[in-house]
Amino acid sequence: MEPNYKPSIVAVTWDGVSPALSHIFQDVPPQFEILLFDNTGKADKALFAHLPITHYISHKTECKGDIIEHIYYYFQNNTNHPPANYKYIGIIDDDVYFSVSDLNKLLFLANLEELDVFQASLSHDGVNSHRQLVHKAGVIIQETLWVEIMAPFYDMEIFMAAGPYYQHSISGQGIDVYLIPTLQRILKKNKTAVVHAVQMKHRRPFRTDFRRFVNGKDNLTEINDIKNICYQLASEHKELFDQAFYDNVLDIKYIRAIPLKKKLKRIKPMLKNLYSLIVDASYR
Repeated sequence: MEPNYKPSIVAVTWDGVSPALSHIFQDVPPQFEILLFDNTGKADKALFAHLPITHYISHKTECKGDIIEHIYYYFQNNTNHPPANYKYIGIIDDDVYFSVSDLNKLLFLANLEELDVFQASLSHDGVNSHRQLVHKAGVIIQETLWVEIMAPFYDMEIFMAAGPYYQHSISGQGIDVYLIPTLQRILKKNKTAVVHAVQMKHRRPFRTDFRRFVNGKDNLTEINDIKNICYQLASEHKELFDQAFYDNVLDIKYIRAIPLKKKLKRIKPMLKNLYSLIVDASYR
């Protein structure tokens, strides 16, 4: 018998031209509802009539934050599909490889472990920029501070609470690293993890750096705007934010390189992991 979990939604972006869901292997029936997001605003619905699509949004967008904001509006006053009916929502870019069985397993483990925010681990042969999110063999779930914007899964309450702030980041950057962790503290939904039991592959290089969006801002300006909002939210709920949160989340600067201080902090866990590998090898 299947556990009696609330249904979840997996939103998948689409360019309106290529075969819809072409990067998701349809190996088993989905145990979730699929939301297809046409980011051109002009796709022909006949192109996906054969697919098990429950929700459909068609709107011309610039980038991931734009898409997330329109998904929020879709559910904000939706009496047919009220957000309270759903446990999780995942929002997957159109260049991330998954299978339906992978997504079923990912949601099963998230429900089982009562996660609030999570993502699948990234394969070693794909494009990645955050090593803490790359796949670790022999690990099922590993807690982390935040998950990346390319394929995040959020508790629906967290996703909706963040809604009024999505407008400040067309790129989507800053939402993942600062906004969601800040709101998790306020909502007391702090269990964030990378699910290494499931892998995904990110195929396309990042395209947000150095772009200027219709709001006249680049991604670094948007990140800073989101960060300032989070500082304000934290100041309004001082009792929920300790110094560790500032040190590990809010005060971390986004730059296009890894700061030396951050690299030096990794030496201790690196040596610990190296010792564990040596011990494991001695038993083989």
